[in-house]
Amino acid sequence: MQNACLCCYNMDELKYPFPVKYLNIHEGIDIAFCDEGQGEQTILFIHGLGNYLPVWKQQIVSLKIDVRCVAIDLPGNGLSSKGDFPFSMFFYAECVAKFIEKLNLKNLTVCGHSMGGQIAIIMSLRYPHLIENMVLVAPAGIENFTKHEAMLMQQTMSFGDYFYSDEYHIESAIKQSFFKSENESSGIIADIKKIMKAYKPSQWREMSVKSVKGMLNEQVTQFLPEIKCPVKIIFGEKDMFIPNTLMHPFETPESVAKYGTSKILQSEYVMVKNAGHFVQIEAQSTVNKEILLFLNAQQNG
Repeated sequence: MQNACLCCYNMDELKYPFPVKYLNIHEGIDIAFCDEGQGEQTILFIHGLGNYLPVWKQQIVSLKIDVRCVAIDLPGNGLSSKGDFPFSMFFYAECVAKFIEKLNLKNLTVCGHSMGGQIAIIMSLRYPHLIENMVLVAPAGIENFTKHEAMLMQQTMSFGDYFYSDEYHIESAIKQSFFKSENESSGIIADIKKIMKAYKPSQWREMSVKSVKGMLNEQVTQFLPEIKCPVKIIFGEKDMFIPNTLMHPFETPESVAKYGTSKILQSEYVMVKNAGHFVQIEAQSTVNKEILLFLNAQQNG
């Protein structure tokens, strides 16, 4: 199967708020990214399942005044290369690690949202020399699924409406990722649908299925105590996706965050009121403040 990046398509209408660059990290894999601001510290933003780098727009606009901000589209997502890739968490983590090495990013904080959080956790375990600090925003990877639960979820391939398999689920999932009725979901939905249509439907579905299976089959909860870098966890109190309400109806976002901080040695968590899964968008000022406080504390510590 021929690999290609979506820059080959007419994607001018996509709402990318910053100039997009491309970096080849491996034969057939070009990573689309933006690189804004400057400073001694760098923060690398990783989006979640079936998403793209503009979900970090408000963080970059605010933080680039003090920090170099780099955000990527994962392979198979956004404007990065599409192809017959594994789309496992280890695959994504390896790609991001190669990106970091090729761009020679130093004094690095990795910030991952949702699936991007699980990717960041794996990176901190497999490539600890690349990462100074980590921010996990509504992260996958901290909530544990038993083998039976993982098997049930794979059989149905339904993460609630979290599974981005088609246009209906994309629209439903993104809308439910927000708590407030007035939100930015329409722009994200429109962009993701355009990106999806640039793929063959079977390719998009394969990417989504493999990514969900990767989250379930490459769980990291038992390895959380091995994380050595400082970590900040940020959750929206009204998150409808983490924890999974079908498998863990008595868990809450705060109980997941508490579990994470109980296992990760140098960690803290923040719960943001009136915000859902896209907490970095709904509560951008709070999230930006918490990230900057964390970075300053690590720099001065």
